[in-house]
Parts: sequence; structure tokens; C-alpha cells
Amino acid sequence: MGILLTVVLIVYVLAMPLVALAVAKKARERAERLEQEVARLAELLTESRERRGKLDGAGAQAEVAPQPDAGAEVEEAPPTESSPEHEAEPLGDEDVPPIPAAEDRETRIAAEGEADTLYVGSTPEPWSSDAQAETPAPPRSGMEETLASQWMIWLGAVAIALSAVFLFRYAIDEGWLTPMARVLAGLILGGMLLSAGEWTERRPVRQVARALSPDYVPPALTASGLFAIFAALYAAHGMYGLIGPAVAFIGLGLVSYAALGLALRQGWFVALMGLAGGYLVPALTESPEPQALPLFLYLWLLSAGCLAVMVWRKWWWFAALTLVGALFWPLLWLDWAWSAADQGVLGSYGVGLAALFAGLSTRLPVKVPQTPLWRWMSAMLADTSGLGFTLCGVLLLLYADLCGFNTAAFMFLALYGAVALAMGVWRQTLESLAVASALIVLAGFVLWPQPVEISLPARLQELGTASGANAFGPFVMPPEFLVFSRALWGFAALFGLGGYLALPRGRTVALWSGLSAGMPVLLFVIGYWRIGAFEIDISWATVGMGLAVLLLLAALSVARRTGGDRRNVALALYAAGCTAVLALAFTCLLREAWLTVALSVEILALAWIWDRIRVAEVKAIAMVMAGVVLVRLVANPAVLDYQGGVAGLFGWVIYGYGLPAAAMTGAARLFARGDGGHRVPLVILCEILALGFAFLMVALQLKLWTSGTIRPEGWTLFDSAVQSVWWITGAAVCLRREITQDRPWMQFAGGLLLLAAGLLVGVGHVIENNPLVSGEPVGGLPVINLLGLAYILPAVGFALIGSRRGFDLPDRARQALQAGAGILLFVYLSLETRRTFRGADISLTWESPPGDAELYAYSVVWIAFALVLLAVGIWRGSQAMRYASLAVLIVTVIKVFLYDMSDLAGLYRVASFLGLGLTLIGIGRVYRRFVFTSGSRPDRRDDA
Repeated sequence: MGILLTVVLIVYVLAMPLVALAVAKKARERAERLEQEVARLAELLTESRERRGKLDGAGAQAEVAPQPDAGAEVEEAPPTESSPEHEAEPLGDEDVPPIPAAEDRETRIAAEGEADTLYVGSTPEPWSSDAQAETPAPPRSGMEETLASQWMIWLGAVAIALSAVFLFRYAIDEGWLTPMARVLAGLILGGMLLSAGEWTERRPVRQVARALSPDYVPPALTASGLFAIFAALYAAHGMYGLIGPAVAFIGLGLVSYAALGLALRQGWFVALMGLAGGYLVPALTESPEPQALPLFLYLWLLSAGCLAVMVWRKWWWFAALTLVGALFWPLLWLDWAWSAADQGVLGSYGVGLAALFAGLSTRLPVKVPQTPLWRWMSAMLADTSGLGFTLCGVLLLLYADLCGFNTAAFMFLALYGAVALAMGVWRQTLESLAVASALIVLAGFVLWPQPVEISLPARLQELGTASGANAFGPFVMPPEFLVFSRALWGFAALFGLGGYLALPRGRTVALWSGLSAGMPVLLFVIGYWRIGAFEIDISWATVGMGLAVLLLLAALSVARRTGGDRRNVALALYAAGCTAVLALAFTCLLREAWLTVALSVEILALAWIWDRIRVAEVKAIAMVMAGVVLVRLVANPAVLDYQGGVAGLFGWVIYGYGLPAAAMTGAARLFARGDGGHRVPLVILCEILALGFAFLMVALQLKLWTSGTIRPEGWTLFDSAVQSVWWITGAAVCLRREITQDRPWMQFAGGLLLLAAGLLVGVGHVIENNPLVSGEPVGGLPVINLLGLAYILPAVGFALIGSRRGFDLPDRARQALQAGAGILLFVYLSLETRRTFRGADISLTWESPPGDAELYAYSVVWIAFALVLLAVGIWRGSQAMRYASLAVLIVTVIKVFLYDMSDLAGLYRVASFLGLGLTLIGIGRVYRRFVFTSGSRPDRRDDA
């Protein structure tokens, strides 16, 4: 019985798409002939217009008579045949029927034998801009037409499909027909509906054709027929057991393929039926022993059919639905029935699916941007191949991770990369796939799991390698690294040689030369990281030198066989790769900090190359590398453990940060020679890096001198004081107006340094590391001690920056700096007073409270400080200074009345109140004498 049903399906169902394909091909040929005929008629009509125009011009010239003499009588000439009076009246626009677009395959001609009549007159061509402006737009479909010609038809199709289901249900309940008869009845009903749909497609309704609107009756009938056949076959397998899983699988798959074939003529709804039914087939056919090969072979063929329909009908959204169905089943298989034996089938499916999406693709309806970089990115992403191909690569990465990145996993990734390179050479619009494959490959090597247990070979044991070592050379290594190492060099050869061979045929020379030069360098870095652990090893340096020689030979070859701008771009990128790998080779011979040095020197080399060959791609590479250097500058905690020094006096920061600062300065000067000068983003980034490296070099060297380490542990007031002085000095350099005028970003950098210095002094010196709390010795000499370094020097720095107009700062920042300077001086005078009484140890504890003399001294010092501020404020005409004086006096008053009154005794209390009173009276007199007078100098509120 199953064989009989299979024969029926093959004869009937499989024949339908073949017939549909033949009819669709015939219709397409007919449409092309109509397009050619319309074009020929357009040419004839244009020639007729030109001839009519020449005749009209000749008639107009013939009518122009020579001017008579003055006073002579002018006789009117009788009308001639060429006069306008005898011309035929021009026809109106309504007399010339518009020519419908030939590419509209949804419309049909109602009567094939009718011939359109073209009138030659004065009416403009219907395809010209004038005719298009004059021709009224066709009226939009009303609600009645939409309901009658679309929604009612689709509801009718759904009703027919449900009627088939209800018929089967009723027949089952009543026991009218045997299971075989029910299945045959469903197949016959589906066949009749398919036939009706095809008949109505070939004989459309005349009213619909005349209205030039699509006919939804054929796809509705066809979809109903497909659903009936699908339901009948499923019932034969799942409900009645008339056919086995294999026959049901084949039958349901053939129905899906038939739907895709019919969709070429009958539209998107039938295509959706085929796609949804096709990807549901594996779920509808239960198998006791699921096998990967037939399942994924079927899914691949189904995806190929769906993508072919997508390309034929230009349905870009159909590719997205196909991608969802094509990726759903392998992910479900991994979670449900995965085994290591399925790696070959699933890997082949992933590579084959990637090839399908690359080969069968169409453009997405997106606007192309004008910027070159974004235009290239749009070309890479605005195609159905981009997302599908990339996700297939992610699927291969998932397979590789499940298999532990064995040899087969890397082989499938290699096939994936080869497909991308071949597709990019075959079709220039697919060049971006090579970039996608390179990123997938790099991600694979980064995600490769490091071996937990390592068995050292005899050769390494002879060389004295320890059993717990994790760094090995590129030639002799444990067997756990062999697959990874071989794959590394294999992919370097694949992309290096593939990009080199694709250069003559590739459209984007920067892409192919960048892959050829960049991928081997990146893979070398990954190998040195994952195998060599960035340890010093001359063998890795040897490999780097050899790679540099290969890139140099490639550059020489390109220089001989290529010319023009393509030659310059390729030479620049190969030279960039050569210099980069040379810098990395030297890094293999030196220690930690030299990697940053190598990257910075490479940017300098790129700047030198760009200065000789003005190629924009070199600047793009330099920007990327500068970003990497910036990341290492701000997010590299390993620098805390770096070792080394120079002459026993300087630390490793002198060359670790000094050489990068010099290299970035040179690179900025070279890049600034182009258009834009110092305002180009790359130049700004290089200057920021140069400033950052120089600043950190000095700051970290000072930290090494003050505490012997750059770690933050054991941070003292002395360390903080030295750093604050340097930070304020650096801010002052950045904020000079002659610098910020050319480099506006320096104002922002100087402001950040000032803010950091303020927080360091305010939080560290005044609160956290205050010697009253920390007990840190401050020295025995007055002024020249730790207090002067921690408070006087920062106060002087803040005051100078806030008062001098040579520094580019807003007025509010100046006022804040001057206020901070005053607070620091007040704190210094108070602490210096305590040092005078207590010596080097001025810590304030319960065992060492201040005495009466010390408490009285505070009042005297504060009053003196207030008087000095008042005198300077009156002399300078500064209201801010006078306000500062009043603030200090208020603090003194509070101290005297709240503390001295209760804690001081004897003459000290008398002297404290007497001195305060005399001071307040005297200050009032001074204000009336020098401030509140009509002839006094106006206040300087800007504190210039």
C-alpha cells in the first residue's frame, strides 16, 4: 500500500512543480519579448516625434517673411498646407493609453489577441516625465475591493482547508470510509484544488486583469490543495500507519518542493506554505532511530529550494525565514540526539548551508550611505548572504567547541574560509564574506580551550622544561598543542596565500592585501599567546623573522606586477604587516613592557609609510593599533608586576613608557602633515597617547623613588604629596593658552588632571593621610618638611593656575582653585602650629591632647592669617580675599567662644578673648577706613 501511494505522489505531486517551472519559464520569455517590443515601439515613436519637430520648425521658418520697407503695405499670404490651420488637432492624454510596466508579473493581459493602438500626435510620450506628471495616479483600492478580492478569498481558502479536516473527522466518526479510502479522498481533493488553482492562474478573471490588480484566487486554491495533500499524507502515516516513516518523509518533502515550484507562478503565500511545511516534515515523521545524514541532506535540499525561490522572486525576507528554519534543526539536534559520530554530517551541513547563502543571495532594500567606510560596511551587510553566512560560521564554532576543537573541527572551519575566499573572487559583491570568515576563524582560535593536563615529550624533558610549564616554542611542544599549532599555520597559509592570489581579480585591493598581510600576523600573535605564553623565546622570534621575510617578498612581487593606486595600497598594507611582525619578533626576545613599545613603534612605522605613500587604509590600521595601545595603557593590570630597570637608578617605566611616548609623538607629527593638521582624529589620538605615556612615565618613576614599587599598597602622605605636585604641574602645562588654541582637547586633559589632583589633596592629604590621624612623621624643620610639601606646594600651584590668565580655565574653576588654595594654607598653618609644640610626631590621640598654650596659639595664628588675607584683599581690591578673611575670623570666633571659654584657664583665656576682641574692633575700623569709602578702589571680582 505504501508503494502505491508513493507512486501516486511521484506521478502527480512531483509533476506539478515541473509543469509550473516550464510555464513560468514560458511566461518569463513572453514578458521579455513584450519588453523588447515596447522598447522598439518607444524608439519608433521618438523618431516620429523628432521628424514632426523638424517639419514644424521648417514650416515656422517658411512663414517668416522679410521685413518690408517703412510705410509699405503688407499682404497676408494665403494659408498653405503646412500652416497650422490645416494640421490635425492634437489628441488629449485620454486618447493615449498608458503602457503598463512589463516587469509586473502579478498582472495578466485579459485578451491575448487584442492589439493596442498607438496614436501619433502632439501628446508627449507616456514614459516621459511630462506624461508621468500629467497622467493621474491609479485610484487606491477601497475597502470593498480589498475585502472582495483579497480577504474573502483567503478566508475562503482557509474554509476549504478546514472543510477537508472536518470531512476526515466526520468520516472517521461515522466509519464511512476505510483509512485507505480516506487518504485517497484527501489526495483527490488536494489534486482537484491544485488543478483548479493552476487553471485559474492560466485563465485569470477578466475584470481583475483589466483593473491591473493581482488575482488571489489561484494561490488560495493552490494553498488549500497543498494543505489537503499534506494532511492526507500525515494521516496515512501518523494516524493510520498506512505508510512508514521513510515513505511519509519523502512524500511530505515532495509536497513541500511542489509548493516551492508552484510559488514561482502563484506568489508568496504558496511559498510560505512550502517553507513552513518543509521544515515541519521532520517533526511530523517519527522514526525509532533518527539518523543525521538523511535529515540534514533533506534540510540542505529544502534550503536550496527556498533560497532559489527567494532569488527568482527577489523576496529578501524569505531568506530570513529560511535561515530560521535551517538553523533550528541543527540546534535542536545538538540538544536532543547529538553524538560525536554526527560531527561529519553536521559540519558538512554547516559548510554547505554557508555556500548556499553565499551563492543564492539578493540585495536588501537599504539606502547606501555616502561615507566610503560606511558604504563598504553597507555593501557587506545589505545582502542576504552576510547574515546567513556569518551565522553558519557561528554554528561551526559551536560544533568545534562540542568536539573539543579536534582536527575535523578545524578542517570544517578551513572549508568555510575557503568557500568565503572563492565566493569573494567569483562575485565581487561577496568580498565581505572573506572578512566574516576571518573573524570566525580568529574567534575559534581565541575560544580554543587550554589543555589542563600536559604530557611533556622526551625532547622537552631533555631541554630541561619543567613539568608544570605552560610556555612552549613553535617547533617542539606537548602533543596536546599539536592540532592547534598545525591549524594555526594552516590558516595563516590559507588566508595569506589566498588573499595574495585574489589580488589581481579582487575589487577591493585593501581587503585582499589586508587579509593576506594581517591574518598571518594576527595568528602569529595568537600562537605566541596561547602556546608561548608571551615568554622570551628565540624560536618564536625566528618564526616572526621568517614571516616578515615572506611579507617582504609578497610586497616586492606586488610592486612588480601591479600599478597605480592598487599598487600603493597593497604595498602599504604589506609593509605594515612586515613592520608589525618585526616589532613582535623583537618583543619575543625582550620582556613584558616591550610589547607596548613594539605596538607604539609599529604605529610610528605606519606613520612613516603613510607619509611616503598616502594611502587611507594605513591610517585606518594605525587607528586600530592606537586603540589597542590605549587599552593596554588604561586596562593592563600586569604592569604592576613588571620588573627591570636602567642603571640601577631608573625603573622599567623609563623605556616601557618613555619609548612609546616618543614613538607616538613622532607618529602624530607625521600624520599631522596631511589635511586637517592637528585636528585629525588619528593625530589627536596619537597625541593623547603620547601625553599619557609621558605623564605615567614620570608619575610611576616618582612612585618607584618614593616607595620602591608602583603598587598602591602602602600609599603614604609623602607618596601622595609628590604625586600631587606632579599632577598639578602636568595640568598647568596642558592648560597653557598657546597649547589649547591648537589642541582644544588639552583643556579637557588639563581639567581632568586638576580634578584628580584636587581629589587627591582633598581626600588624601586633608582626611585619609592627614598626619593627625596617620601619625606619619612630618620632619623637625619649619616649612621645609612634609607639611610644606603636602600643603604649601599644592596651595601655591592651585593659586597660580587660578589667578594667572595664561591658563585656559573658566571663572568658576578659578574661584574653586583659589578657595582650595586658601583651605590648604589654613590646614598647613594649623598643622605647623601643632608641629611647633609636638615635634615630628603630630598625631592627635587621647594620650597627647593639645595644651593651653597650643590652643591659644591656634587662635593667634588664625587671627594673623585672617589679617594677612584682609590686607591682601584691600591691597588687591579683591572681594574674594576679604570674604576668605571673614571666613577665617568666623572659625576663630566659634573656636574661642565654644572651646576656649571652657577649656582654657587663667591668662590664656583672658588673652584669647582680649586678642579676638581687639582684632574684631580693628577690622571694623579698617573696613570703614579702606573698604566702605566713596573713593575706594572697585572690587576685582574676577580675581585676575
